[in-house]
Formats: sequence, C-alpha cells, structure tokens
Amino acid sequence: MRWPEVPVENKTQIAWGVLVVIYLLAAQRPELLRPPVVAVFALSAAAAFLELWLRTRGWPYLLWYDCVVWSVLLTAMVVVTGGRGSEVWPAYILMSLTAPVVLRRVAPYILLGVNVTAYGLIYLFLNPFGAPLDWGLLFLRIGTIFLVAFVVDRSTARERQSNERAVALARSRVNELVQARDAERRRIASDIHDWLGTGIIAPLRRLEIAARQPDLDKCRQQVEDASEMLRRAHAELRRLMENLHPHLLEQMGLSDGLRAYLADWGEEHGVEVAFALEPGPEPPPEVAVALFRIQQEALNNCAKHADASRVEVRLALGPDRVRLTLADDGRGFSGRPGRGLTGMQERAAAFGGTVSVQSAPGRGTTVVAELPVPTGGAAAPGSPGR
Repeated sequence: MRWPEVPVENKTQIAWGVLVVIYLLAAQRPELLRPPVVAVFALSAAAAFLELWLRTRGWPYLLWYDCVVWSVLLTAMVVVTGGRGSEVWPAYILMSLTAPVVLRRVAPYILLGVNVTAYGLIYLFLNPFGAPLDWGLLFLRIGTIFLVAFVVDRSTARERQSNERAVALARSRVNELVQARDAERRRIASDIHDWLGTGIIAPLRRLEIAARQPDLDKCRQQVEDASEMLRRAHAELRRLMENLHPHLLEQMGLSDGLRAYLADWGEEHGVEVAFALEPGPEPPPEVAVALFRIQQEALNNCAKHADASRVEVRLALGPDRVRLTLADDGRGFSGRPGRGLTGMQERAAAFGGTVSVQSAPGRGTTVVAELPVPTGGAAAPGSPGR
C-alpha cells in the first residue's frame, strides 16, 4: 500500500507515534525511558503495521480492532508512564472520545465504560510519582469523556442520517434515470420496428408484385408506390437518427438547428410554428444539446396531448444564461405534470438550470427552460451526443 492510499486514521497513528518519540527524547526524564515504556511503544508500532496489513486483506472487523487494541495500548502506556501522574492522559482521553466516531449505536458506550473503569482504577491506585489525588479533577475528567462522547455520537448520528437520506435520494434519481433510459430504448425499438414494417417490408412487397405483373402500367404503379414508401421511410429514418443524435446542431448551430427542426416538426404534425431569436453568443455544445433535447421532449408532449394549432418558440442567447420558451395554444392541463417534465428538469438540473411549466385547461401550455453557460473551463456533465 502506497502512502497516498494509507487511510487518514493510520496516518494519524503514525504521526502520534513520531510525536511520542520526539517527546521521550526531548523530555530528558530517565523514568520515561524504562523497558516497559519502550515495550508498549514497540507494541503500538506493531499494532499499527498489523492494522495496515489487515486493511489490505479486507478484514471486516477493523473498527473493533481500532478501538479495542488502541484503548488497551493507551491504558498500558498510562500505567507504565506513571499512573495518575502520567502525562499520556490527554491522549488517553482523546482515544476514548474517538469511539462514537468509529463505532455505532451501543458499541461506543461499552468501550467508554471499559475505558472509564480503567481510568478510575489507574487514577485511584497507581501513583508511583506521588501525584496528589484530586477527586474533583477525577470526576471532571470522567464526566468530560461521557459528555463529549455523547455530543459527538449525536452529531455523527445526525450526519449519518443526512448521508443516508442523500444516498436514498441519489438511488431514487438513478432508478428514475434508468427507467427513463429503458423507456427511451423501448420507444426507439418500437420506432425502428414500425419503420422496418412500413419502410422496408411494404416497398419490398410492392416490388415483388411489380416483378410478377404482366401489365406494364400496373407494374409502373407498383414501382411508383414503392418509391413513395421508400421516400417516406428515408424521412422517418432521418427523424430517428436526429432523435438519437442532433446532427443539425453540429451542422448549423443552436438557433438555426432549432429553426430547421421546428420547421420539419410543424410540417409533420400540421402545426403552425413561429420562431423568435434574441441573438447572442453561441452556447457550448453540451448546453446546446441539452436545450435541443428539452425542446424535443416539449414538442413530443405537445404532439401527443395538446392538440395545438400553433406553437411559439423563443430562444434568448445571453453571455451567462440561455433561455428557451415554448408556448402552445392547445387544450392545456391541470394537476401534476407527467414524467416528460421530470426528464426535462433532470436534464436541466445536470447543468445547474431549471425547467418550469405553466398550464391551465383551455389556455395552452408554456415551458420555460433556462440553463447557465459555463465559464472558463467549467466541465459539464455527459457528452454532447447524449
């Protein structure tokens, strides 16, 4: 295991050991350099290296190992360095306070009970340096251990609950994205299936009939019908490809690409489309793709549910934000929007933007998407083709 991969708690143990060595060498107190002190310190170093080895093997009980072994070693260090006169007491108290951070639920209080029992016994009975017994200081130290441990445990519990909620929310968002992806794949598969039926198989049947037709005029009619079917199939294939990847944006830019797509969409669905542009700098490709996808989803919803005769689209290009507004004169709706809006909002949120919808029965629907334009080298999620 390389040094950058060593966990911070192990780095802390190593730093503590170095500080103890420096203290022992600088204190110039021979009673602190007795064999028992050196032995406990050597055991501490061995325990640290053993923990690193166990961590590389994925041992599942490292948390218990950390608390129990280091509590025992610090207790031993307190004993061999002078009992209640020991100068290792601050480290002993700090080790006790780490228990609620490392362990969970009942475990920290069991460990604290063991530590406090050892603390009291050492403080009461081991006094080789003649330190005076101060009952007030004894209870103050024990109370401080319990009080701070309780506060740390409660604060870490709240943090754990917050993290659990965040993880649950992230999982929910991931599930929604997976479901949306699967729905998109099913839709594409259905479109391809329909295209194969109407765009390939039907013209093929026409040509087979024409090949067996003795009448030249009827043969010509079959060939012309097949030719018309192939033209429609080609247009449908282009639409499918555009849904998979907006090539118009690469060829024409955002404003002209939206204008061309709207013209094709309006002609296909028999809807009058008006497009207005507030000129400005061209946004980055990933922002342009996100707006294009949001427009596609809004127009799909309009075609499926609105029964509109006119759609007005306004694109406002700014130096720091881009706004796209789509308003139709369809039947509108009341209540909560469907999954289409959720998909648009998630796509916009990935770039720090927003999507809002205003609608009422008989008054049409207005969709407003606003996305910030990244500055400098700000990275944006995803790739332009998605």
